[in-house]
Amino acid sequence: LSVSNQDDAIIAKLKPKDLECESKVEMCLEGTRQDILQNIRSWVTDLEAPNILWINGYPGVGKSAIASTIVEELHSSNRFGSSFFFQREGASAMTPNALWCKVAYDLARRYGGIRKHTVLTLNANESLPTTLNIDALFKELISEPLMKSDNIPIDRLPVIVLDALDECGGIDGWRSIHRKKLMRTLKTWSNLPGRFKLVVTSRWEEDIERLFSTTRHHLIEVNSGVKVDSVSSADIRAFLLHELRQLVGRYPSLPSDWPGEEAIIHLIDSAKGVFIWIKTVVKLLESGEPRRTLEQVLSNGAGSMANLYAWILHASFPIPIGDNNKDFQTVLGTIIFSKEPLDVASLATFLSIDGSTMEYICNGLRSVLDCGGIVRIRHQSFVDFLLNPIDCPLSFLVDKERECRNLALCCLATMKRHLRFNICDLKSSYARNQDVPNLAQQVGKCIPLCLSYSSRYWASHLAEASSDNEVYGSIKYFMDHQFLSWLEVISLIKQMNIGSSMLHSLMNWLRKSNHDDSLAADMQKFVIAFAGVISQSTPHIYITALPFAPRCLGVSKQYLGHYPQTFVVRSGGYNSWPSIQNICTGHKGSVLLVAISPDGRRIVSGAEDLHRTVRVWDMDTGETVLGPLHGHSHSVSSVLFSPDGSRIVSGSHDRKIRVWDAETGEMVLGPLQGHIHWVRSISFSLDGKRLVSGSRDYTIRVWDTETGQTVLGPLQGHSGSIWSVSFSPNRQRIVSGSEDRTIRVWDAETGQTVLGPLQGHTGSVKSVSFSPDGKRIV
Repeated sequence: LSVSNQDDAIIAKLKPKDLECESKVEMCLEGTRQDILQNIRSWVTDLEAPNILWINGYPGVGKSAIASTIVEELHSSNRFGSSFFFQREGASAMTPNALWCKVAYDLARRYGGIRKHTVLTLNANESLPTTLNIDALFKELISEPLMKSDNIPIDRLPVIVLDALDECGGIDGWRSIHRKKLMRTLKTWSNLPGRFKLVVTSRWEEDIERLFSTTRHHLIEVNSGVKVDSVSSADIRAFLLHELRQLVGRYPSLPSDWPGEEAIIHLIDSAKGVFIWIKTVVKLLESGEPRRTLEQVLSNGAGSMANLYAWILHASFPIPIGDNNKDFQTVLGTIIFSKEPLDVASLATFLSIDGSTMEYICNGLRSVLDCGGIVRIRHQSFVDFLLNPIDCPLSFLVDKERECRNLALCCLATMKRHLRFNICDLKSSYARNQDVPNLAQQVGKCIPLCLSYSSRYWASHLAEASSDNEVYGSIKYFMDHQFLSWLEVISLIKQMNIGSSMLHSLMNWLRKSNHDDSLAADMQKFVIAFAGVISQSTPHIYITALPFAPRCLGVSKQYLGHYPQTFVVRSGGYNSWPSIQNICTGHKGSVLLVAISPDGRRIVSGAEDLHRTVRVWDMDTGETVLGPLHGHSHSVSSVLFSPDGSRIVSGSHDRKIRVWDAETGEMVLGPLQGHIHWVRSISFSLDGKRLVSGSRDYTIRVWDTETGQTVLGPLQGHSGSIWSVSFSPNRQRIVSGSEDRTIRVWDAETGQTVLGPLQGHTGSVKSVSFSPDGKRIV
């Protein structure tokens, strides 16, 4: 390969596979939105302006159409860098990782300087595009390449367009870890020079408003409702007249000025600047007899968006009772809560609904539902309506809890119907998956989309479902009969990396439901031990993994008897799983302390490496999931999770304490200052409201975890460094161990020594802890 072709192959690894992240919305009608577009043009050319433009407004005012228009104008002016249009139904694939990989891919293709740096970065770290560490990905693939590309002409500086920020994270919205990670990288973008421009469109939601309230930006608000201006109303009028002309052209019997000025004004006034209201009315007129439909809209549907949607449902499904009602809620609930969109046929198969029922529902919702290929709801406002018990009629209301339970059952039922031994009819175990001829075609033929979906997402839906006999019976059947067949599927569709976390979710669900989780726990250990083998060669589930699993444990006892012709270990072999599960690598210096999160899924570490960092690791995979967190200016000597796992506290030789958000990595408290020497030990109270620290300055301090204020101390009495401190379970006592060879117990309210100094050790006391009942100290 030539150097250029080699670079192309390297850059291509960044492009997210099978991800549609381009605009699904038409551009603004020519001549409309001129005031907003001119404002944007001025911002793009002003290098002194903030580098983020935030376009916000009520749902349906046309933000995505404006974004589509910006993209087209940037293409024409040679300023287009990249674009990403979030869609709520594609939230599982539309992650911050996918966004910034797509942006890096586009920038590397369009700018030689960025391309050169990106290729060097990927050659040095091939796993970067798949890392869970979004901060490292953003730094190495976005900010550093941009900063090092100082030869881009001013008239070619890239502009990035990010549409529908509020749809990142899907139905979870602000609660989604994806959304939190994305917000963190947007904050980082704001620190780049002004020449690197980013356009963001979104609704006005609390977490987004909070981000921009502390981030320098240029704001454009698209007005609607009582704040709608004459310009927006004129734009609505232009759009409506354009659409009506198209409609009249298809009906020669209609007058050329149909439906007349009075009706047009009525519609414009009803829209109140909300383009989706007018677009929905136009879709209704297109799908029915125009005169009669308009008459009905004007007399019944004109009003709020909710009124219009309610009228559409009542008009399309006049007798929503019995199975029809249930089918409607099931189909719409699946469209809303599925982790990725499905086409009509796959949706019907997945839900076990006959084709005519699907057609009936799709035909009735043509004005709000796009059923061409992938089934999509045209606008998020219809989703909001269906979930709102105040606006949506009860017979159409979609209940999240009910539909999430149904999705879990549908996944398990789909696997029960389709999973089987050697599902792709592989002829031999001699070849790895990658060397099997035409395997991709065979996978596509033998693993339908509904099975692929179910195999990837059953655990996610199960986690959102409450326990009952039907759900437990289905999951018990899967555990007892289909575990190995399921591993075949996730191996063949190259999703083996999600297996362990899915089984962890299963274990949590079983425990929460008071069911035995021992088999599920062994299934997870089986995956952790053999994921590498299984991902390379599917048949080795039966040839290598099953025979060599510990024979006295769950998976072997449940499944080995079903495969009598596989290998049998006659002597030796494992009686238990290996002790070492993962080796976490990433720190560049000594790791001074580690702690495990309360849920047992993550590890936090502090190091004395070059950058004095804190890292958080996934317990199952050993991969860095947060960090490195920068802030300390000297070695990190103490780290700890809060009792609820939401925060991480770190103490350092720089004499300071910092508290971090355990999901986003943002510093939420600190630096807490007061100690005049190294902070050697920190500990939370059981309720998480207090933090105690011990230092080489011979003192102990107690801090309020909300305000960061010292509430007690410095407590003095030891004559050497404080190596270890800990709260009693009831928060009334603090125990400390010191270099002076003694232990002291303090009153946590008054700071008085209530016990000690306890003597007996002949060297430094480096670790102390209370028993769970608070009566003993070790």
